This record gives sequence, C-alpha cells and structure tokens, in this order.
Amino acid sequence: MKQLFLLGFAIVCGATTTSAQQFPIRATAMMNPFQDHPAAAGVLGCMDLHMGYRNQWSGIEGAPQTAFANLHGQMPGQGDDFHGFGVRVESDEAGAWGYNAVNLAYAYNLRLTNGARLAAGLSAGFFQHRLDMSMLDMPELQVANDPAVFGNQQFIVPMVDASLWYYNRTMYAGLTIQNVTQASMEKISQYGKLRRHLVVTGGSEVELDGRWMFLPSAQARLGSGVPPAAEILGLFKYDGLVGVGLGYRTQSALIVAAQAKIMDYLSIGYAYELNVSPLSGSGPNSHEIVIGINACSGRSVGRSIPCPAYN
Repeated sequence: MKQLFLLGFAIVCGATTTSAQQFPIRATAMMNPFQDHPAAAGVLGCMDLHMGYRNQWSGIEGAPQTAFANLHGQMPGQGDDFHGFGVRVESDEAGAWGYNAVNLAYAYNLRLTNGARLAAGLSAGFFQHRLDMSMLDMPELQVANDPAVFGNQQFIVPMVDASLWYYNRTMYAGLTIQNVTQASMEKISQYGKLRRHLVVTGGSEVELDGRWMFLPSAQARLGSGVPPAAEILGLFKYDGLVGVGLGYRTQSALIVAAQAKIMDYLSIGYAYELNVSPLSGSGPNSHEIVIGINACSGRSVGRSIPCPAYN
C-alpha cells in the first residue's frame, strides 16, 4: 500500500499527465502575496521577510509538505515611482516527487493619477524537479522499464513568472502568469510538461468601527488541463493586532485562519484546513503557518501607500 500510494502521488504531481496540480496551494497566500506575485516587490517600502511551512493531509504517508520563504524591498531613489526587488524560494515534497525553486524578482511601481499604484514585475530563476525511484519499489509494475518514466532522477529548468499588482488604500488585485516558458520534463518523463498557471488575487479592507476591520479576499488558480481552484477568506481584525476568519476552497477544504502581531516587527499567521474532498473519510486535514518580519512595523513608508494585503 505504501508503494501504491506513493506512485499515486507521483502521477498526481504531473510526471505522466497534464491534468495535475504542479504548484502548491497555500491557505495563507493572502498574508504573503509576494510569494505568488513578484509585482508586489517593494510594496511596503522596507525590507520584508516571510517564511512558512505547509503540512497537507497530515497523517497520510507521503502527503505534500511545502516550505517557502521570500524577502523583498524597495530600491532607494527619487520621484513618485520606484523599483522593487526580491527573492523567493520554495521546496515541495509529495510522495516520490519533489522540487526546489529559487527566483529573483524585479518590479516597477508606478503612481497613478487617482493616487493608486500599479506595478509590473518579473521573476526568473530555476526549478529543480526530482523523483526518488527508491520510493517506487514496485517490480510487479516494472516502473524502471516504463517508457513514461525514464531513469533520470532529476532535472533543472529555467522558470519565468510575469505579474501585475494594483492597489490603493482600501483594495488590491494581482495577476500572475506562472511558468511563462512551460518547460519540458522530457528528461524524466516521456509526456510530462510543466504547465503555465494563471493566479488571480483580490481583496479589500472594510472599516466596521473604530477598532474592527473586515478583510475579505479571494484567489483563483487556472491551468491548462488542471481543474480550476478558487478560494475565499474573510478575516476580522481587531485594532490591527489580532484577526480570525473563515474561508473555503472549492471542493477541497474549509479554512479557519488566524493572524497575530506579536511585536512591532513580527506577525504570525496560521491556517487549519478541514478537508471536504473525497479524502475526508480518513480525516486528513492540513496545517499551515507563516511568519512575517519587516523593518517598518507593517506600515508603508517612503513612496509607498498602505496596501490592505500587508495591513
């Protein structure tokens, strides 16, 4: 059963089919938008660091586990417009399959006549995919001789993302095309290909009274041959210090989220996902945590304006 489960994950992760989720989904994406949207680089005006970990379907052997981190800031300069820069790293394990990715990002942030800002960004780096053949010890299926899975256990390909980020003091929206070049996986799989994905994000900040704020947000992921995934989350935040909320991901999970500002420069977010997919019978739920550290107490400085995604 162990080998069968791990082989299932290998297929799901996209070695031999195009109808697979090749990039991980994060429940705390709204608390850490730069990880998905390179155009958000430099939005705060100070150096901002986010790092996190996701344990999906906890308790199931070989279930996905993702670690991620990013650092971004703003280049010094003059005028209303500015340049943002940053780096993003990600590591994902799912059964026999896994990858490491490192990307450098650049964004040009333009001030619009209505006071809002629009940024365009690019990120470029590499994607190292790997297959642990020892976890597919299934001689009866002759995996080693399967023409769909070659003997090479890893490969490295370039990755390029293109992104737009729009925001004002009360709302934000982002659009990113991940993996613009659609790199081939022919070195490890006869038919595999890293598909292009479209990530669309939006959210706002609504004042309820002097101390309570409501932060609704939504995100959708679309890809060729991949079932679309959509997520909504509503977070109630008190005095800018602590927030709790509920969310839902289509045909996948109910989400309970919390966020707290521990010190001026430190915030912690947590999400618990109650699985409602066909796997829910065995109770595989997910946990995710993200930690944010920045040099400006989460408040925009310099030429930046407040963005609800970072409030």
